[in-house]
Amino acid sequence: MLPLQLSHRYLLLLSLVAGLLLGLAWYAPTAWLIFIGFAPLFAIEYIIRRSEAKRYLLLCFGYSYLAFLIWNIIATWWLWNASPAASIFAFTANAALMAGTLTLFHAAVRASSDKFGYLLFVVLWMSFEYFHHHWGFSWPWLTLGNVFGFMPSWVQWYEYTGTPGGTLWVIAVNLMVFETFWKAPRLWKLNAVLAILMIAVPVAASLVVYYNHKERGPAVEVTVVQPNLDCYAEKFDYNAKTGQVNTGLTYVPYEEQVARFINLSKSKITPQTAFVLWPETSLHQTFVEESNFTILTAPYPMSEVGKFKRQYPQLSLMTGADTYIAFHPDSLPDRPTVRKGSGMGYEIFNTAVFIGEDTTVQYYHKSKLVVGVESNPLASVFKWIDNSLMLNLGGVVGNLGSQEQRTVFFNRDSIGIAPIICYESVYGDFVTEYVQKKANILGIITNDGWWGNTPGHVQHLALASLRAIETRRSIARAANTGISGFINQRGDIISRIPYNEMGAATMSIHANSGMTLYARIGDALYRLAAFLAGFMVLSAFVRRRVRGITPPKKNL
Repeated sequence: MLPLQLSHRYLLLLSLVAGLLLGLAWYAPTAWLIFIGFAPLFAIEYIIRRSEAKRYLLLCFGYSYLAFLIWNIIATWWLWNASPAASIFAFTANAALMAGTLTLFHAAVRASSDKFGYLLFVVLWMSFEYFHHHWGFSWPWLTLGNVFGFMPSWVQWYEYTGTPGGTLWVIAVNLMVFETFWKAPRLWKLNAVLAILMIAVPVAASLVVYYNHKERGPAVEVTVVQPNLDCYAEKFDYNAKTGQVNTGLTYVPYEEQVARFINLSKSKITPQTAFVLWPETSLHQTFVEESNFTILTAPYPMSEVGKFKRQYPQLSLMTGADTYIAFHPDSLPDRPTVRKGSGMGYEIFNTAVFIGEDTTVQYYHKSKLVVGVESNPLASVFKWIDNSLMLNLGGVVGNLGSQEQRTVFFNRDSIGIAPIICYESVYGDFVTEYVQKKANILGIITNDGWWGNTPGHVQHLALASLRAIETRRSIARAANTGISGFINQRGDIISRIPYNEMGAATMSIHANSGMTLYARIGDALYRLAAFLAGFMVLSAFVRRRVRGITPPKKNL
């Protein structure tokens, strides 16, 4: 079928094709390309292994790195809008981790004389994704299973496996495509049929569930607000004062911003409205968290929020805010996120504030923080790295505090809403922790305006659809510049406010109390893969040492 000779031009072509296919898969019309994007990479690795080249590790890493770099740039180029320097780091570092995973497979499979075959790659790649969900520089945006956010009807079985099941599916199909066109061309007809069936059977099963699904739980009316405040000019006075950007827009005074939230909410609230959601950092003038604090006694313009709540005693308001906790300077917690200033210690948070029917205030602190803007993983190791080296995009800058446990907010009818802040909605296993604490609805508050009108906010919205399927929870989503709206338990976006438009929307969604298998076990597939990967890699290299298996020494 396709050639297997070691030619640098051919390997370069395969690398370019793989990067292009994988990158384009992160766009809705061409998401299906994910099923063939990895096959050229398997061909690269296989050709290098068969060539018995001396510099096999360098060759494998180099050609796969180029493919992964292209993938990262095509899929997430929009990061450049927020920070060119941070985007370059994300592209290059993420590509290196991906290429390192493939190269580790290449080295291990050589050492074991193909003992484990491509099962080893499956568990290694899934282990890499699992690792990338949990370490300090976490960036799981390009998890293979995420691509199906664009086609939720295909993956209704995510309620059992979550995105790890999607990753496993993608790799398995790509391996069969590789077998069809490179490794076993004599059986190409049989392999082609098997590849088609490997796609068609899970999709067919998913469609059966999709078209027979009925929304579960009582109906609850929710209002979401989209103020459409430009991050770089209108929302934060930092940018207006420093002239960081010039978009032709002008800063909107904080008092007017609060008034906009209130007026948009009033335009859509009905007597049945139970929850109102305002986006991430809506109340961005930092205020202190106090145990006896109520919104009614807050200073202006926060007092206007109290007046608004008093007009609608039946509803609960969940809004994003910047808050801090003060500490006595003689008893500061030993955390790199605690700062000193003005004769006291304090810790700042990106917070979801919940104002219940009695106007008392509850808090949830964002836990999955954006590296370089909200989190500095190196601060605990290198004490000299301070907040001056972190990006300032206009809001609170520096190493923010977080909390270990999830918080669920309940209204007077005992309906629980999960306060999911922005980037946290990318993490499936993380979101299940809200459901385990009896969240009936997922509330996502976010600010995707940093990227402008690019594919970034579209991809972020698509990922929310997967969280709905995994947990069978309806989602209410409030985004600063969009897209705000509602997602049902099948992952369908059933109502939306277009990007870059001001508005509000009200809808009745269902508050489910049932638990899916995935909500119970989370990323069990990832954990199993990580266990097997450690065992298999160790076994491969031990076997090489015991039996004296060495890689070939022929020159390229």
